[in-house]
Amino acid sequence: MRVPTALARSRFPAPVLQVLRTLSRAGFRSFLVGGAVRDPLLRRRRPSRDFDVATPARPEEVERLFPRVIPTGVEHGTVTVVARGIPVEITTFRGEGPYRDGRRPESVTFLTNLESDLARRDFTINALAYDPLGREFRDPFGGRKDMRLRRIRAVGNPEARFAEDGLRPLRAVRFVAQLGFELAPSTRRAIPGSLNVVRRVAAERLTDEFSKLLVAPFAALGLRLLRKTGLLGVVLPGLASASGRALDHAIAVLAASPPVLSLRLSALFHGLSPAAAADALAALRLSRQESEAALSLVRAFPCRRLGQAALPAPTPAAIRHWMARVDPQRTGALLSLAEAEVSAVPEARRAGAAAEVRRLKAGVRAVERRAPPLSVRDLALDGRAVAQELGVGPGPRVGEALRHLLDRVLERPEENEPERLRAALREWSATPPPRL
Repeated sequence: MRVPTALARSRFPAPVLQVLRTLSRAGFRSFLVGGAVRDPLLRRRRPSRDFDVATPARPEEVERLFPRVIPTGVEHGTVTVVARGIPVEITTFRGEGPYRDGRRPESVTFLTNLESDLARRDFTINALAYDPLGREFRDPFGGRKDMRLRRIRAVGNPEARFAEDGLRPLRAVRFVAQLGFELAPSTRRAIPGSLNVVRRVAAERLTDEFSKLLVAPFAALGLRLLRKTGLLGVVLPGLASASGRALDHAIAVLAASPPVLSLRLSALFHGLSPAAAADALAALRLSRQESEAALSLVRAFPCRRLGQAALPAPTPAAIRHWMARVDPQRTGALLSLAEAEVSAVPEARRAGAAAEVRRLKAGVRAVERRAPPLSVRDLALDGRAVAQELGVGPGPRVGEALRHLLDRVLERPEENEPERLRAALREWSATPPPRL
């Protein structure tokens, strides 16, 4: 088969080519497979350290050829060779036994035929192989044609491919979100019948695919497809139960948001209560840092569709109070979300919403230029100085005093001087607390 121009012009790293040469000299003609072949054909930029090789060599034969080999999945024919710092995953041509758990085959059979190896792969755009040394390209299942038609199609019988690995239906939709392709009709029809297999997949694996989908260029297309095929009910049942209008609004906000995972998660969940959003994030098994970042944005980002929008008045004092409440470090993210939501409100309200966000953005910039105190860490007195002035030890009283001082300087930043704050403390401590 003629080598496509995009592949012929591709420049693969010298260490990767050396791995192929070493295998070839030992009598094992080997091929690049996976993204290293697919992405150049799609004109996509890709990581320079992600290379997969398919070979007729057995794992033990590969181990004898290279000085540094990691047995990453030797029972399934896979080892990783580290070539001048670049990990190259090398897998023996193989066929697979039955999949009992919807995750991995019970057994593998090593083969000597490349086409039989490609037949076990998930989608035609991934069942491609290229030998850059011999300049030979293999495409036995029509992956190039599917690229031209902009479609994702399973290799062979889609029901069989999805029954083998429950992650594949979600991967199909993730590729749609990344490439803007459509699912081939037979591949799409096979997804609803595979949902029980998807449910067997570990939450962490589902989350990895879902996270990639959320930050993809066509994430809205992918999310709508998740809903239509029933996959959303498996990955995020709490969100799938939302009304169609609520979900449409959330997807529109997400699509207009920057492709940052915490931002897009908060856009997707901002119409939920904080408790429901927390449950959804917990179900995704994200890192603690990612979950906390997204949840803090949900709490601070009211949903206009529900009439919750409560942006501050465009006065310096109101903006300072707002920035202090939402955390100054997250102000930029919240402004991005507020701008994104403007595109999702009804057209009759859009101009007013846009003007409101512009005023707030200008006000925030003005406040940032003056760099006023926005947290207790910025106060001219720290907790120890406050405790000394009040004549108390560390405890809740000191925290109350610091919050009082912060409220005071948020109104009047010029009061953030040690003596003025001490005077304010004496006044505050002399005032009896209100009766409850």
